[in-house]
Parts: sequence; structure tokens; C-alpha cells
Amino acid sequence: MATTQETQKTETPAAAEAETATLDVFRYIPEEDDKPHTETYEIETFEGMTVLDALIKIRDEQDPSLTVRHSCRMARCGSDALYINGTQRLACNTQVSELKQPIDVEPLPRFDVIRDLVVEMSEFYNRMESVEPWFQPDHEPETGDEYLQSPENRKNIDTVLDCIWCAACTSSCSPAASDSDFPGPAALAKAYRFYKDEREGEETRRRRLEMLENSHGIYRCHTQFNCTEVCPKNISPTEAIMEMSRDAIKEKLRFWR
Repeated sequence: MATTQETQKTETPAAAEAETATLDVFRYIPEEDDKPHTETYEIETFEGMTVLDALIKIRDEQDPSLTVRHSCRMARCGSDALYINGTQRLACNTQVSELKQPIDVEPLPRFDVIRDLVVEMSEFYNRMESVEPWFQPDHEPETGDEYLQSPENRKNIDTVLDCIWCAACTSSCSPAASDSDFPGPAALAKAYRFYKDEREGEETRRRRLEMLENSHGIYRCHTQFNCTEVCPKNISPTEAIMEMSRDAIKEKLRFWR
């Protein structure tokens, strides 16, 4: 007996519509442009996409002229600090999905623009160097060839050891913008790291504090905590500066020495 075989057709569901993000990106080449301008890009996103991922995707797939500085992509090198939606952030550590769109991406404020999102960092590095951010013991090791540090002392400086020199804090600092002689929060936090290190000795510690206690130093801080709010490593330069200021005042009051 003849049989009729019917083929059932199944419909494939329509592919889910890809999610997109819109970025308004600062563009400026000083040698070519009269003034900065903004260019808008729309890209397809993926789960876990960071702002740096988005910028690299734009550069690689849409506009190879876009310039952005980056390196490790692990929030350790500090090279990709930008001004994202009105706040200093690391582009590699900022999720696109958590931001309001369109996403405004600009270079760090208060720095000269070299090109697009890349800023000149020489002045920042000079400020960091001005506080002598290197180990300077004023005595020989008490035992053997090592300078020993107590766990308690190490704990005191743990809070500032993670600085990655991204300059986000300095970009947010009003005194740093108006006073070129002010080292800025990143440099003063680095100074605090060595000032509090017991291995340098009391003489060096006192010299470091004297170097910083002036109208362009620790007393220039407005204690607004802007630097603390934007630090991607949860460092509080303001608290470090305030502690050094208190110590400096105490030193002045020690008239019995």
C-alpha cells in the first residue's frame, strides 16, 4: 500500500537583534584642527565590553584615525585614563553596559591634548619626580644586608602602594590646575608612601616633611576629596595629605626638642 510521507517544516526563530552602543568621542589634532569636535559612532556590543574595547573596535573597524593610548588592558598600567561621562575613569575598567548613552569620551581635563584622546603627561611625571619617590635610607641595615620592615608599618602604607600613575586624581584636582608648583594628589600620595616607611629613618622622614610643608605643598590641598572619588585603585590621597599636614603642625609645636 502506498504511503504518503509528509515533511514537517520548522521555522527558525529570528536571530536576536544585536545590542548596540553610541559613543560621542572627542576628536582633535592640534596641527590640523582649528578647534576640537565630537564624532559619533555606533557599534555592536558584547557581554563584558569595556569602553576601551569599544574604542579599539571603532579604531579597527570604522575609523583608523582615532587615537587612544592603552597598554595592559588590566587596570594596572594606568595609560588609558579618560574622562568618561563626566568622570575620570580607566577605560579598560569601565563597562559599557553600566553607562548612560550616548557615552561621552574625552581626554583627561587639564592636560594638553597631543591628539584625540591622548594627552601630554610630561608635567605629571615631573610633579611625581619632584617629591623624590625613591627609597632613601639614612642608616645601614641593622642586621645583615636587608632593611627590615615591620608588618604594622607595611600595613600603614598599603593604602597608597597601588598607585598606577594614571593621573586621574591630578586631573580632578583644582589646586593642581591653578598652581604649577603644587605636586598634586598622586605625587603627594607617593611622598606619603616613603615618608611613612620606617626603613628610611627619622632624619630622612623629617627632611621629606620639611620639603612638602609649604604653601605650594601639603597646605595647598583644599581637602575636597575629588581625587579620592575618582581613584580607580581606591586610594585616598586627601587622607594621606591631611595626615602629613597634621604631622607637620605637631612638629612645629614640639618646642621641647
